[in-house]
Amino acid sequence: MVIFNKLKSSSKLFLTLGAIALGLFIAPNPAKAVTFTPLISQDADRDFDDTDFRTLINNGDFTELFVAEGRIGNNGFGGNGERELGINKSDGSPVASGDLVWGNGKLWNFSLEYTGNKVTYKVFDANQTTPLTSQEFSGAVTDIFLRTFANKGSNNNPQNAVSLTDLVFNGTSVGSLASTGTNTTADVDYLGLSNISTPFTLTGKTAFSWLGAAPARSNLAFQIKVGTSKSVPEPSTLGAIFVGAIAGAAVLKRKKAASQKQGVGGRV
Repeated sequence: MVIFNKLKSSSKLFLTLGAIALGLFIAPNPAKAVTFTPLISQDADRDFDDTDFRTLINNGDFTELFVAEGRIGNNGFGGNGERELGINKSDGSPVASGDLVWGNGKLWNFSLEYTGNKVTYKVFDANQTTPLTSQEFSGAVTDIFLRTFANKGSNNNPQNAVSLTDLVFNGTSVGSLASTGTNTTADVDYLGLSNISTPFTLTGKTAFSWLGAAPARSNLAFQIKVGTSKSVPEPSTLGAIFVGAIAGAAVLKRKKAASQKQGVGGRV
């Protein structure tokens, strides 16, 4: 009788835990709230820079899926293929590209949308839109790294600047980012966003500006690096692990109960 009561109690416990675990599959996951990624320098330099980002890549802590880019290029059309906009692979090669006359200090709107299998990237103002799309990429994402870069200039180019302002991710304001280079120093800055999922929309404003001669190519640029980072399992994954553990425990309980019952029946 004692054994029966214990088994009955254990069965209720397994059913309760199993229902909770199954609920992780059945119930829809709540909307994720975007958070900021703590950016910690990996070397003697206290600032998080390109070296630190490459360390994340090399260590497998972050994997790029695609990159949306804006660069000064030749600040116009044509010019030996000098693009101003691109949707790039992780190696930097573009799968879609476009030309744009940025202007000096002109503010542009931009939007980046990802559905899980399609990327749509636009830079626009009230009069024109330069749209880029690609279905080259698919799959889940967890993190975004935004990068701004202003290379050092020269005596003819004493200052360069690039800004990303009014950044909004799925309706949540995520601040701004900017870099300013001088004729003696370059400047690179990063902003990290975590806890993201698909689909998503990132919007904001951007501007390139300079003093003296205009920079060229990628000497003034920004990138939106979208990908995945190492993270804890999703609730559905945890649910699967939990259900598996419960099933295994239930089998062991049944075997133990059967063994105890045989032992009791065999006593004189």
